[in-house]
Amino acid sequence: MPAPTPPQKILVIPLRYIGDTILTVPLIRNLKRLFPQAQIDVLCSQTAAPLLEPCPYVRSVIIEPKGTMALWRLLKSERYNQVYTLRKSVTTALVCKLASVPQLIGYDKQRFPFGYKRWGLFLDATARYPSLNTDIPQAVSHLSLLSATGLKYTDDHLELWATDADQRNLANILQQNGINADRPMAVLHVASASHGKQIDLLKFSDSLHRLHQAGYQLITTGTQGDYPLYQTLAETTGLTLHNLAGKTSLRETVALYQRIQFLLTVDSSPIHMGAAAGVPNMVGVFGPTNHQQWGAHNANINFRPVFQDLPCRPCYAKVCEHNNCKVLLSGPQIAQAVAELT
Repeated sequence: MPAPTPPQKILVIPLRYIGDTILTVPLIRNLKRLFPQAQIDVLCSQTAAPLLEPCPYVRSVIIEPKGTMALWRLLKSERYNQVYTLRKSVTTALVCKLASVPQLIGYDKQRFPFGYKRWGLFLDATARYPSLNTDIPQAVSHLSLLSATGLKYTDDHLELWATDADQRNLANILQQNGINADRPMAVLHVASASHGKQIDLLKFSDSLHRLHQAGYQLITTGTQGDYPLYQTLAETTGLTLHNLAGKTSLRETVALYQRIQFLLTVDSSPIHMGAAAGVPNMVGVFGPTNHQQWGAHNANINFRPVFQDLPCRPCYAKVCEHNNCKVLLSGPQIAQAVAELT
């Protein structure tokens, strides 16, 4: 029997969030290594797309069109040989099938113990989505989609890229905000788009004082909407916080993380950005989510996850009645993890 024809056009569809896009990079890189002749495109949200624009493994980053008909027209016109979808969406799989994609690879099986929904109904090759209690990092779980088609991956490390222009822009931003790039820098990121990941702001006060005493310049990152949050924290602690929330683009933030020595963050995209950038020392503060699945995936950095070891954790924050994983988490607990790395 002749060997199957290698795919010439591959589309990868990650989840829409920034952190999830970062965790897709190992899959994209291994696909390019396995099929060097193939054109690989990535369907991205407009928010996350800038992260992959400098990616050397991707021909094109396509902003996701609005509506299923627009997606169908895109898939029909591009004539992809393979689509890897990381979304647990029957609708996305159905649209791919209706667009006559020859091979569709993705996740099957609902995580709940009852099978009311089959994500993989229209998939040609499937991997089981990891359970809530998995000890496998999410980036590695995504590589199981290669195994589903009989392929083997070579490595699983995270990567991100900042252009020379991004680096120059960042240098100007640091100078304009009174930050000395030659002195140690620590970044605090305590904002999250997910309500279930947000931690009481005041629980970070002790940690900021420890970092200040250790000689770090304290920098905050986030969106423009997070700016007042950090201003309040500066007033409460009496410390100088160089508030860059809303002042850096996504890739300029990557450039910043490539320069800093310490990152203190809640469980959100900065954990994965910091891991990809190789921040030497990181503390990640977790509420209901699994720190083994969503922690910093980089064996070459010092990473300390902070969490409450409760029998009900990890869980789905939307259905929790008490939020003890966040309520019982203490400022001194976070500060102790910071102290271990300073």
